[in-house]
Amino acid sequence: MKQCKKKTTNIQYQYFYSYKNLPEVWDSFLPDAHYLKSKNLKVTEEADLPHISFLYVLIRNNECPVLVTAFQLLRFEDRHINQELVKPYQYFFWRFFVRVAKPKLLVAGHLFRHDVNTCYFTNELSDYNAFIYHSTAIENAVKKIKANAALIKDMPSKMAKYFQRYKPEYQIFKNDISMEMEIDIAWESLNDYEEALKHKYAQRFRKIRKQWKGIVLKELGIDEVIENKKELYKLYQMVCDHQQVRLGFISEDFIPNLKTYYKEKLRVWGIYSDDIMIGFFSAWDKEEEFDMFYIGFDYKKNNKYSLYFNILFFSIEKAIELKKKKLTLGRTALDAKARLGCSPKYLSTYLYISNPFLRRRIATVQNNTNEKEGAWEQRHPFKKQ
Repeated sequence: MKQCKKKTTNIQYQYFYSYKNLPEVWDSFLPDAHYLKSKNLKVTEEADLPHISFLYVLIRNNECPVLVTAFQLLRFEDRHINQELVKPYQYFFWRFFVRVAKPKLLVAGHLFRHDVNTCYFTNELSDYNAFIYHSTAIENAVKKIKANAALIKDMPSKMAKYFQRYKPEYQIFKNDISMEMEIDIAWESLNDYEEALKHKYAQRFRKIRKQWKGIVLKELGIDEVIENKKELYKLYQMVCDHQQVRLGFISEDFIPNLKTYYKEKLRVWGIYSDDIMIGFFSAWDKEEEFDMFYIGFDYKKNNKYSLYFNILFFSIEKAIELKKKKLTLGRTALDAKARLGCSPKYLSTYLYISNPFLRRRIATVQNNTNEKEGAWEQRHPFKKQ
């Protein structure tokens, strides 16, 4: 990584719309393993994510790089709201809004991954100045691409306090939570996890695991992921079909591209009944952490096999087997994951909406939603809690 020794201040912002256009200084500025290296950006771009385009920003002080960041632009379509799960008038107004306003969302971060850092700045830059440069890059990008809103997610923790303090127009997502479980070092198998559960939770565990009998799990290599990509995507879509709001969709090639590039770091299992794939599970295999990624399953088979909960139990089993210190299960289904023994990690995610009326309306909706949540916090499944 190159360092800049000049003392003058002359800030320049450069915007690029593809990894192909990034200058050499972009890669040389970044640490070797950083996600923002152009070779990593290429993997996501070439997955051909629907309705997604890209924007990269290089910020220089007197021509010396001080900060780089990556944005995604989501173009909203009718299907981002599930017509089957909202009232007819709500879908009518959404479709009207989409077709007239053609709304766009600027994402400062990665819509489809929570495990990567999409902003990097030099150690010589103070946290506050990094926040100023980053937030200015966001605001310039909103104007440049005429976005209706900006979502700031998974930012460096050093910046979060400044967004909260100095950007009141950015609404914090109060219940943006990742569910995580610390893996007891004494656990050697899933039986030890079961033994750690209180009686009623252990009973529930055994009942759900009985439904798993007859199921075959097979880890898929690169060629097998590519060969089965259509089936994997079909199962992913079945999960999407049960979501009211879909903030973007992955593509058929997204998981195969990642598996091809990251190899054993991304692990994928197929779930089979009578030699038919009825589900899949994927996770990032990190040094001390097992991080659940995308899953998919046949909802018609879910009642018979309790696929969703058994996938969660399988993730615990693999985390124990692989001697991980932590299991990360992500942002969704908080109550289900609390029942397993997960604890919340509160994340700093912010939303900026350019229209003041919509900004106030979204704030009201979010407050009403937050008031109804929190029952999952009463789940304490372990004996030692």
